[in-house]
Amino acid sequence: MPAALIVTTLGLFLATGMLYVSQTQHRALLSATVRSSGWVAYQAQLEYVKTQGQFEVALLRPSRRALDELQFRLELLRSRLPLLYDSDEGRLLQEVIAQKDAVQRYEVVLDTLIDSLPELAPNSEAALPALRKGYYEIEPLGRLLQRVLMQSIAYNEEIFRREREVAASPAIVPFALLFVSGTCLVVILFLDGRRDRQRLAETMAAQAAVTAVQENLRAIIEAMPIGTIIVDPDGDVVRFINPSAAALVDPSPDHPEWKRLVRAAFEAAVDENGRRSGSLSMAFAKPQGDIISLRGAVCGVIWEGRPQLLILLTDTSRIRNAELQLMQAAKLATLGEMATAIAHELNQPLAVIKMAVSNARRLVLSEADPEAITSKLERISAQVDRAKRITDQVRRYARMPSDQTGSFSCRHAVELAAGFIAEQYRAAGIRISLEQEVSPELMLAGDQTMFEQVIVNLLVNARDAYDTVQRDTRQAVVAVRTQLRGADLLIEVEDDAGGIREDIIGQIFDPFCTTKSADKGTGLGLSMARNVVRDMNGTIVASNIKGGARFTITIPVDRGLSQDVA
Repeated sequence: MPAALIVTTLGLFLATGMLYVSQTQHRALLSATVRSSGWVAYQAQLEYVKTQGQFEVALLRPSRRALDELQFRLELLRSRLPLLYDSDEGRLLQEVIAQKDAVQRYEVVLDTLIDSLPELAPNSEAALPALRKGYYEIEPLGRLLQRVLMQSIAYNEEIFRREREVAASPAIVPFALLFVSGTCLVVILFLDGRRDRQRLAETMAAQAAVTAVQENLRAIIEAMPIGTIIVDPDGDVVRFINPSAAALVDPSPDHPEWKRLVRAAFEAAVDENGRRSGSLSMAFAKPQGDIISLRGAVCGVIWEGRPQLLILLTDTSRIRNAELQLMQAAKLATLGEMATAIAHELNQPLAVIKMAVSNARRLVLSEADPEAITSKLERISAQVDRAKRITDQVRRYARMPSDQTGSFSCRHAVELAAGFIAEQYRAAGIRISLEQEVSPELMLAGDQTMFEQVIVNLLVNARDAYDTVQRDTRQAVVAVRTQLRGADLLIEVEDDAGGIREDIIGQIFDPFCTTKSADKGTGLGLSMARNVVRDMNGTIVASNIKGGARFTITIPVDRGLSQDVA
């Protein structure tokens, strides 16, 4: 009996304990279920608010991205609605059970909206009316979800009240929990405040570092020997100039001459897409009247937090003058090389004039027919014109180059250059083949004399190249071709004199690089040619072909300039 009693007592104790645990678990499960139902209602209400907010964003700024985000929100809201009435938590709420049909109707409305959004063009006239219609169609759903949420809150409050009545735990437990919670909150706030102070210190240090970098950069810019100009693209207003730039116009950025300089720089730096960007080379008349040569570039920068345009300019007048002097020296050296041929070419009309004068004197003394005398005089006049053409060519070629640019006919310039060298080619037994496939109205921008000198230098080099090879019985031919290829003009000078040595073809345009003897060349001709072509925004390259060499000049063509001249 005592053993049975003990066993029975233990069994009742265990049963009582298990019943208490079971009831506690059941109560906890019921409380958790009601809370879960409240959470389901809250999530649905939250998704509705987010969806309405996205509707307002799409109405203000309709875009594909806004519509995609709206579709995503609608799909989330649609996925929350079945949980209200089709879950264990939702079935506890009488308001949900009563509104099940209404909720299902809004599911159909949401499905329709979700299916229509991918086909809706953001910028179409139908976009805004469709969005407004959808906005107002689901607006009553918010009130329904609000009622469900309020019922859930009421249920939760009732459960909490019953739990407080049933709970028989000592008061020390809540106080202990409150103390622990308060302590944890204080610790969390302390740690969070400490972290915020740390972040603030790091942010202030970073700002100080950025400010120091900006000040150092500004000091470097002001000390640079290159003129630096910051221009606001809205109105082309000058915002900053450094001392080097101030020397070009005026220390004050408000000086009216800055507008003229900025406009000229932008016109010189416009690329093929019409953007104000790239390198530039131009001449500029200072307010005092001096004309200077400027080179530089234009690019976009962020200045004081705003997108601006940066103009870098350097005064290359001294360098440019030295280049012009160098070009002139190269031209005079070429004239010196051609002096014998020029003298021979002048001797021909002089010999004819001398013979015609002698014959005319004889006719006059013999009182011959006046028509015979007139014929001799006309012959003399023709030879004088021929001599004048020769001297005009020499004078044009020997003229000092300048920075003043203009427009000229490419075809005419090539013909003048070929004509200047033609007599030397005849004397050397070389034929010039002119194959010009461009119109006389095709105009180039630059210095015509310097451009002609480039062609003459290439022709002189081709002539001299034949002196270093053994010729066969065929006549030597130098071809000069001009043609348009897209928006570029191509000028090719091609010979069959053996080509350029492979060991120097890469340095052929370097100053003083030459394969000629000291009495025939200075090594400046091709270097000068590259500078002239570069100033015309073009390129010149050398290549070997079968049996000879080819020099190709590529220059962009201004169609508008050609049309204006035409």
